[in-house]
Amino acid sequence: MSGAAFDQLPYEEGRRWELVQGEMIAVSSATLEHQGIVLDLGANLRQYLRREPRGGVALDVEFALSDDNRLRPDLAILLGEHWTSVDRKKVPIPLAPDIAVEVQSPSARANDIMRKIRTYLAAGVQEVWQVAPEFQTVLIYRGAKSITVLEIGDSLSTLLLPGWELPLREIFTA
Repeated sequence: MSGAAFDQLPYEEGRRWELVQGEMIAVSSATLEHQGIVLDLGANLRQYLRREPRGGVALDVEFALSDDNRLRPDLAILLGEHWTSVDRKKVPIPLAPDIAVEVQSPSARANDIMRKIRTYLAAGVQEVWQVAPEFQTVLIYRGAKSITVLEIGDSLSTLLLPGWELPLREIFTA
């Protein structure tokens, strides 16, 4: 399916979809744990970006990454020109976020997760953060061969957000 055809589909109550390499993928409903992580991480990033006006953070917004890819990261960070140039009243957003954050759901298939990560990176996303609540880890992808694994005792930080740091314990303890 093309992105243009996907964009024309009617909204279906209770069901969300993403388009990955032309294939429609159903996105499951989020658990309370999943939503708590997204909200805590998003709030922390939003506070930082208000203090350091480098860009903005968006929750669950659709991005048109290419003709056949429409993804909705749990969190997306847009920096600099990406943030100032985007039309905040329209979706899908026709560019790649600088950072895409995906919180893994228990029902997510490993194959689908990896396809999405590769799609983000191929579209120009600088970092993909894969948050795995079950293992209390965060994997940071900066390319197909650059993966950093953070565990519960570590802190999440990035060169893209100078001075920002968040202990993983703060997002994995509800």
